[in-house]
Amino acid sequence: MRYLRKRAPGARLFIDCEQVLDQLQAGGSVAVNGVCLTCEELDSQGFAASLLGETLAVSNLGRLKSGARVNLELPLRMGDPIGGHLLQGHVDASLAVLSFPRARAEQDATLVCELPEELKPFVFSGASIGLNGVSLTVRSVVDAGFSVNLIPETLARTNLGELKAGAEVNCEVDLIIKSVYHSLQVRAAKGELSSEALGRLGYD
Repeated sequence: MRYLRKRAPGARLFIDCEQVLDQLQAGGSVAVNGVCLTCEELDSQGFAASLLGETLAVSNLGRLKSGARVNLELPLRMGDPIGGHLLQGHVDASLAVLSFPRARAEQDATLVCELPEELKPFVFSGASIGLNGVSLTVRSVVDAGFSVNLIPETLARTNLGELKAGAEVNCEVDLIIKSVYHSLQVRAAKGELSSEALGRLGYD
């Protein structure tokens, strides 16, 4: 990252990204650490984007320092292969790293992050989760947090390999899980998930 300039109630950042610069255009979308932003202007080295106050409050982008390494992802094109689960770039929370013991560079590593109460319904063993825009699978859940395994390729190609205990990561829970949960909550509030209602649908 070249710079981050605060300007209440938001901010403006500039990202150097020569590798993907030829695929960007003014007005297009790009994910930065898992946050969907709009590319507002380009120069020969990178692009500028504005951050709303809500983005600063929910994500870790407002706490980036000049020179920080960020994960970038361009929008998925219709017909492109999906190498992970779908991420919208709508971050749910910025989570603290609880532990990240590292072994030799060629070995997998286990990242443990805090798990806020409001995200517990969406995070369980085997569920998909996005951390700093990287599609991952939840390994296990404990009272204080959850863990994911990171392979050497992920550690080398993303900024997750630079994390330490106390750092912050942007978290986006799985869209499908969140949608199903919301639907069930609405139905329950309407009384449509009572034992009698489920019995009428053929559930014993």
